[in-house]
This record gives sequence, structure tokens and C-alpha cells, in this order.
Amino acid sequence: MKKMLGFCIFLFFFLIPTNVWAVDFSIESTDITAELRQDGQVDVTETHTYQFDGDFNGITRTLIPKENATIKNVQASENGAKLKVKKEGDLYKVYRGGSDETVTVDLTYTISQGVERFEDVAQFYHPFFDDSNEATYEKMTITVVPPEPAEVKAAFGYDEAYDTVESIDNGTVVFRLGEVQSEEKGDIRVAYDASLFPEASLTAEKPMLDQILAEKERMDAEVAAKIAAKEKWSSAAPVIVGVLLLTAVGLIVQAIWRKRQTGFEVERQLNSNGRFPDTNMSLPAMLLFTAGSLKTSTVIASLLELERKGKIKKVSDEEFELISRKTDYEHETRLIEWLFDDIASSTTFHIDDLERYVEEKKNHEKYQRSFSMWKEAVRKEYKQNNLTEKAVKTRWVSGIAGLVSFISIILFAYHGLFLWMFSSTLLFVFFLIFAIAYRPLNEEGRRVKEELTPLKLSDEWKSWDKEEQVPALLYQIGAGKRKMSAYAAPNNDWMVYLLLAETFQSGFDQADQHTAVSAAGSAGGGTGAGGGGGGSGAF
Repeated sequence: MKKMLGFCIFLFFFLIPTNVWAVDFSIESTDITAELRQDGQVDVTETHTYQFDGDFNGITRTLIPKENATIKNVQASENGAKLKVKKEGDLYKVYRGGSDETVTVDLTYTISQGVERFEDVAQFYHPFFDDSNEATYEKMTITVVPPEPAEVKAAFGYDEAYDTVESIDNGTVVFRLGEVQSEEKGDIRVAYDASLFPEASLTAEKPMLDQILAEKERMDAEVAAKIAAKEKWSSAAPVIVGVLLLTAVGLIVQAIWRKRQTGFEVERQLNSNGRFPDTNMSLPAMLLFTAGSLKTSTVIASLLELERKGKIKKVSDEEFELISRKTDYEHETRLIEWLFDDIASSTTFHIDDLERYVEEKKNHEKYQRSFSMWKEAVRKEYKQNNLTEKAVKTRWVSGIAGLVSFISIILFAYHGLFLWMFSSTLLFVFFLIFAIAYRPLNEEGRRVKEELTPLKLSDEWKSWDKEEQVPALLYQIGAGKRKMSAYAAPNNDWMVYLLLAETFQSGFDQADQHTAVSAAGSAGGGTGAGGGGGGSGAF
């Protein structure tokens, strides 16, 4: 558990975005004005208002020029006072330090060849930000001003800038984008008559207006199709999620019904007088079945079970002698080889042999490996008993429903139906877990569990026949529920096993902890129009 917690903490610090630890700020407003000149150059003025929480050194602005264009003469000021600007590739750092302030910075620069001129029209097609931007603009406005009042041939935006043209007045176009989330893009495109830019170089000897208008029509058609599809899926979503929800409820009801049916049959079969389960399962397999894990107490119980079967003989309270290697299960053979051959290197196993063995560091990894091999042999035997139903049909239904849920998640996310996407996600998780984990106990498994569960704490077994008392006690020892202090009178036949368990338990606990610690310690640029774009930040 501690390892898992430590790993989760490490993962949190490793995966957390680095900008979380950077300057804490928000960009409250951004106003960009692009003044187009007759020679095709564009004079840009950007006004950014930042709200800082804590100390800061300044702001950053990434300006990525389009292909065949350049950005030059970048300057910054605050209330008319010039600020230092340092260029690092396409990143510009504006130095203005402080703490817990609202700061408004004016940024000016010129885009050479910012206007593209064709035979019939000239266009300003530019990305002031792209999806590499890491900051959110809470309120953005972009204004495009022509060299002189003129007719606008076309004006529209892409992505975040789509359908944001607020006004067109004498050729001046205002895009009111509002909030622009980080990692979003939104190019703007404005076209005028080519005669407005007589000094601009010709980009291409071809007409362009029809292509621009066709692009606008295509984009409008795509948006209309998306809106229609969203409305369609908005209507279908309640039906899809409703059917999936009913399927989930049906699976739960079916699982409960099946459990009750099995329970009724087991209740009919159980002996009301109580007895140790009559099953082919070994003692450690039963402990794995009911506890879900194998501990050192299970090793002790398994060792005493070998003594009960006559495979080993008690020489003293601290020593056993090997009598026979003919065992009923593979894990019993492994246990004998581990304790007598590997640890004791003899036909007798003394508690002191264990202590001497773990004193040598070279044996630590071998000890844990042998322990793991024994556990794996127990698991192998447990799986062979087939105590659960495969429930193939039920799990197939859950799997198909999970697939439908997964497809729904993608469709709902694509169409912006996030509430329905969240609902489908919850259902997908349910169906996935159900399909993987649903393994209902069959009648045999239910019977064994019903008979063993009370034994964890109950003393009812003391009234059973003597031949059943010892297995019951060994089960409680293996589950870690019996201590020597729980008894006062050492005059029962099963007290011998309890005394032996007390003697060997501490030795195995210390050996496991010591070797486990020792063994663990030894293991070992722009995406906007024409490739341009940019973003904002602070440092």
C-alpha cells in the first residue's frame, strides 16, 4: 500500500503540467488592431491586460510569421513608457516585474508582406494565435483597418474566430472573439479590392475572390452539418444512454437473482449441525479462496497440515522431521523442498535453521523467490477447483454494452454533448469492470464459502468431532485469527498445533519482513494560416 501511494505521488508530480509551478496569472482582455498599409505591410498594436497573483518578471508573446512574411520592430510600453524586450526565436519577453498587480502592456510590431495581393483582391489572412498557445484569453477583440475606407469583399474567421464578425464600418472589420481557451486556434481573413494596395507586390497572377467565397461557403456548410448532426445526436443521446442504463440495471438484477438462487440451493444442502467443508481443496487453497491472499500464517498452517497428514513428524516444539515426500498437491512438495532442502538442508527442520538462513544476505532473494513459487503453486491448485461460473453470456452482454458505450463517448465528445459523454463514460467503466470481474460463485464455491466464513472467528468447531477440530483450528491459524493467549487450558488435542503455530509464527514473520526489505532494496511551431500563429504567457 505504501509503495502504491508513493508511486501515485511520484506520478502526480511527474505528470502535472509544468506551468502549474510557473507565474500565476490571467489575461483579462486582449485588443489587437491591424492597420493595413498600401505597400502590404501591416502595423499591429496589441493591448494585453494581465492580472498577476504573486511575483512576476514580465509577459511573453510568441509571434510566428506566416510563410513569406516577417515580423519586425517589436516594441513594448506601459502608459507610454518603453519596456525592455528580449527575443528568443519566435518568443518575445517583455520585462516588467512586480507582485499582485494588474498590468496593461502595449505591444507594437510590423508584419512585412502581411497583405497578399492577387489580380482582383488583396487579403489579410493571419493567425494571431494557434493551438500551441498555453494561455487563455478571457476577452479578445481583433480589428482590421484598411488603408482608406473601402468595401469589404469578404470577412470571416476560422475555428474560434468563426462567426465572430461584429461589425463592418467603412472597411473596418471588428472580430469579437470573447473567451479563447488555451490550445485553440482561430485565423481571421479579410479581403478588399486589390486597387487599395497599389504598392504591394503581387503574390500570384490569378483571381482569388471566388476561391475565398467558395472557402466561406464550404466552411458554412460544414458548420451547418455539424449543428444538424449535434441536434440529431442530442435527440438520440437520451435513448442510447437510457438503453445502456437499463442494460446495466438488468445485469445487476440478474447477478443478484443468480446469487440468491445459488444461495437457496446451498442453504438446502448445508448441514445444520455444522462441519468442516467436505471438499477436494487443500487448506492453503481454502485460505486463498476466502482471504484473497497468502501470508506467513498460511505457511504455518500448511506446515502443520503436513504434520496432521503424517508427512512430517513433530520432534519437539521447535523441530519437525521429514517422514514422506509423497504429497497430495504440488505446493506441499514445494513447501517440503523449501523448508527441508533449501533452508535446513536436512531431513529435520528446526526454527533455528530459518534464523541462520536469513542471516545470510545471499539467501534473501532466494527465500522470497521460493515463497512466491509456493504461492503460485497454491493459486494453480485453487484455479483447478472451478469454484466460479464463467457466465459467458452475461459477460458478453456487458462487453457489447461497453463497446456501445465507448463508441457513444467518442460521438458525444465530437458533437460537444459533454453531459451525455460523461454519462456514457460512467456506464463504460461499469460495463468494463463487470465484463472483466464478474465471476459468480457456483454452488460448490458458495457452499465452501458459506461453511468457511463463520470459522474465521466462531468457536463452534470446538463441539465438532475430533477429526474435524484440527482442520478448523489450522484454518483459523492460517487466517491469522488464533493466538495462544486466547486459551487457558492446554488439555485439548488441538492445543499442540496451537503451541507449534505460536513458536514458528514469529520466526517466519521476521524472516519474511527481513528478506522482503533486502530483496526490494537490490531491485532496481505555428499551426495557423501559412504556418503562422503564436500565443501569450508570463514569466
